[in-house]
Amino acid sequence: MGMAPAHEDAGECGPMTQRRPPVSKSRQDVWRRGLLVLCRISLWVSVLFAAYFLIPARTSSEGSGIPWLILQLAVFGVVVGVQVPAIIEAKHPILRAVEALAVLVPVYLLIFARIYMANSLSDPSGFSRALDHTTALYFTVTVFATVGFGDIVAQSNSMRLLVTLQMLLNLVVLGVGIRLLTAAARRGVARRGGHTDLGERDRPLD
Repeated sequence: MGMAPAHEDAGECGPMTQRRPPVSKSRQDVWRRGLLVLCRISLWVSVLFAAYFLIPARTSSEGSGIPWLILQLAVFGVVVGVQVPAIIEAKHPILRAVEALAVLVPVYLLIFARIYMANSLSDPSGFSRALDHTTALYFTVTVFATVGFGDIVAQSNSMRLLVTLQMLLNLVVLGVGIRLLTAAARRGVARRGGHTDLGERDRPLD
């Protein structure tokens, strides 16, 4: 009567005692960075919306709103331009691009929402109904999303031209702005040797 070899017993019970490998520190770091970016985005968006609802809108009695709109859009363009090299040089370019996009889109929408509201306060006949903070933002988002429910429409020629301007700039923001940020993220990844900032198991981008 011989005893079973020890290696056979170990082989039989081995699979039952196997444990899953612990989550890599790289994956844990990804979650930590992602949560940090989400917190920063939430903070920035909260500040933007607080400023939008709390700061009084300018009216035509304080001067024409067109130069103010041009100034805000120019500043927006400069901020987008500054983000491109910042994303390329960032330690985590993909997360930086996501953060920039998540903040810049609300900024763009709030710029037009405020100008619509200011013009409605100055001339209520410019739209089918008077706009307040909420309805101005709602109208801006419907124009941006090309939904156009028709419950609020521009009635004066000046407001129709302004809405047309936003629709044209929507194409620029969606077609050029997002493309720039995406290209910057890809260049940043390539600059890091083709390794993404989403964990050690990710494959290099083509």
